[in-house]
Amino acid sequence: VFLSTTYPNQAAPLNRLMLAQDTGGAIRGAVRADFFWGFGDQAGAQAGRMKQRGQLWVLFPKGAEPALD
Repeated sequence: VFLSTTYPNQAAPLNRLMLAQDTGGAIRGAVRADFFWGFGDQAGAQAGRMKQRGQLWVLFPKGAEPALD
């Protein structure tokens, strides 16, 4: 998954190629993501401020036929 957004409370771009590996049920609704900031107080504070809009691209291997249901 490629993410394009901004850092919390900033206009600085945040662009990352990431792995989709969350299997929990905390993220509800269409096209939402949870960005892992790491461990510790600073990471927790950064995660708590992360509410901005962005774009996600799901990347599949060439020739793959992903299920869209």
